[in-house]
Amino acid sequence: MDNFGETASRHMPRHFFWKCLDLDHDSAVRADVSKQNYSVCPRHWYIDATFKCSRCSKTFCFTAAEQKKWYEDLGFYVDSCAKDCLNCRHDKRVQKTLRQKYDRDIESTLNSNDAEEKQRLVDVIDRLCSLDSALPARIHENRKTLGEQIARIHRVDGG
Repeated sequence: MDNFGETASRHMPRHFFWKCLDLDHDSAVRADVSKQNYSVCPRHWYIDATFKCSRCSKTFCFTAAEQKKWYEDLGFYVDSCAKDCLNCRHDKRVQKTLRQKYDRDIESTLNSNDAEEKQRLVDVIDRLCSLDSALPARIHENRKTLGEQIARIHRVDGG
């Protein structure tokens, strides 16, 4: 009896590859289930799996090597799966970092008299805008306010 694909990658439960377009069983790599985070069903194999990116709609391969890193090194739950391609995952991480910087710095920067500090946050907002078209209106309003404050500082310093 092959419980959860212990002896063959082709017998693994299909839910591990929900919305998968293609599986390459020739790429199968044996997993170390002792390093995995699971409740009932471990992944006994990692298999190159092709998905459609939820952000850009391009197809991408969630490789056996990536899966091994996710489930054995990073501790992701074995029922999780990549929804986005590498580029979109990278953009999401950059966006998260920029948004944290914005949230952390906006209040003090609006109250500052330092034009360079204001310009740095304007640059953060501009980068956020390039990564996400659906930012809250207050971010756009703060961008406008910062721009006005920078212009006012330069007028005072210049004249």
